[in-house]
Amino acid sequence: MLDHDILGVVERQVRTWSSGDAEAYAAATGGLSPAFAIPLLQHGGPQLGLTGADMTRVLHAEQSLWLHGRLPAEGSAVVTKTVEHIYDKGSGALVVSAWESEYASTRSSCFIKGEGGFGGERGETRTFTVPERLHEVSYFRTTPDQALRYRETGDVNPMHHDREFARRAGFERPILHGLCTLGITVSGLDFTELHARFTAPVTPGDELRIERWPTGEFRTFANGRQVLIGSVRFSEVDGR
Repeated sequence: MLDHDILGVVERQVRTWSSGDAEAYAAATGGLSPAFAIPLLQHGGPQLGLTGADMTRVLHAEQSLWLHGRLPAEGSAVVTKTVEHIYDKGSGALVVSAWESEYASTRSSCFIKGEGGFGGERGETRTFTVPERLHEVSYFRTTPDQALRYRETGDVNPMHHDREFARRAGFERPILHGLCTLGITVSGLDFTELHARFTAPVTPGDELRIERWPTGEFRTFANGRQVLIGSVRFSEVDGR
């Protein structure tokens, strides 16, 4: 069972990166964007620190990012991680963790099936919508090794490369990292804030249909169903 004593736990580490890390991210997502800061800060994926949880029952639910300035091509930063909330969603628990640094802040929500019903607060639910007006549509065919390529960013969750682990989680084979789908979706955009919800899994080899609006909203489909929805904020940072 999930150890609720993780709530409020604070961890600090120094993260160092090079241009090679950015190249690995670009190779896995089809290009660079400020979303590179997410794996850079979280290094190892959104499931880190879920002590006691059955990792085959953990799903990445939402992700947010705030840029405080332009991220250098290489450098280092002190990153502070805090487990901020554990919400009771009935059928499961939602664990919200945040990572803070001088360059960016990111927040990740993970849903743990079967861990609800403990009497905690339910928490608010963010609403995502898209305009009805015309939008940009593009397609991206993921490759069978897409998850292995994204693994080079530091997210080594076995859900994305271990067939037996994925089978125990209810999938026929390993699924693609939600952050990889997100990186592909916002590739090439220059933004200072991002919010997204993962709504269904993607399997490496799937073709993604990506819809983006000039006002910042986006959503992505695979096999005819929505897998991701969210928005970015286009505003200036450091004189951009």
